[in-house]
Amino acid sequence: MAVAVLLTACAGQPGGNTTLGSDDGTDACRQQVEQFDRNAAFFAAPVVAGAAVVGAGGVLGTRPGLIGGLVWAASSAAAAVTATSYLESRQQQAAGNADALAAVVATDIDKENDGIAQTQASLDSVTDCRLREARRVQDAARAGEIQRRDAEARLAALRQQAERDLARSQSVQQRIQARSAELDSGAAVVAPAATAAAPPRPRPVATRPAQAVVLQAAPLPSAAPVAQVVPPRQQVQIVPTRNEEFVAVETPAGQRLGYARASVFAIPANQTRAIAMPAVAGAADSARVRTLVATNIARRENFAESVGDLQRAVSSGFELGT
Repeated sequence: MAVAVLLTACAGQPGGNTTLGSDDGTDACRQQVEQFDRNAAFFAAPVVAGAAVVGAGGVLGTRPGLIGGLVWAASSAAAAVTATSYLESRQQQAAGNADALAAVVATDIDKENDGIAQTQASLDSVTDCRLREARRVQDAARAGEIQRRDAEARLAALRQQAERDLARSQSVQQRIQARSAELDSGAAVVAPAATAAAPPRPRPVATRPAQAVVLQAAPLPSAAPVAQVVPPRQQVQIVPTRNEEFVAVETPAGQRLGYARASVFAIPANQTRAIAMPAVAGAADSARVRTLVATNIARRENFAESVGDLQRAVSSGFELGT
């Protein structure tokens, strides 16, 4: 009943962008935000209930602005009524065939990984756009092209927009975590101990930069600089990030200071490049599940890193300065 009421309500929403509202033309990053919203709709329901809702009418695929929390609640209620968990649903689908169960679980995790990767990339695009707009206002103020009061008002508006982006991204992160628990229940049966097999993390590389390094708030070309600068010859360690052009700069104890371009450091590229996602083609389904679970962990960590970068941008990326 809850799903039926929800679908009826959604059918009456014009344009399908109910989470964003109508476009009033004041958001320079509206295109990027809409893309993030479309990608995030993939996680609007639990895995099993989501498949039922999407399969019934393609609503989540064709109406990207659905209210994620309401969809999740209604779908979860439907799942509770039928008392069918993700694992039970997939076991019924496989009809007792272990190979079939492994295949369907692998397919689910593979789709989840693609969804996370696309959503994380679109979130980076939102952050990048927000910071570019902030930089444009800051540069115009420094050049005397706009008054300080006007610049401060524009930056405050940009910060409010970024705060809404952050709230959306944190909500999506919570839903991704909830869905991972569902998928883990299937992986635990198909490939025992797979859920504990986190992918190996790249080792930090110790270095002393020859010149002062200006750090950024995110591994994005337009990211705002942070207050701290690494002076020449100071010992730091660098760690690969989701963007191969950037590395995270940390203290020798592992405290994150900021980000910088990898080319700033005289380190071989193979040491500053993030570990590649393992190939899964051609493997048996149970082995494929183990690899996909490890990839899923890495994808979730990348998404969490993107959310953290946006949070830092909200905190320090929209200041006018002196």
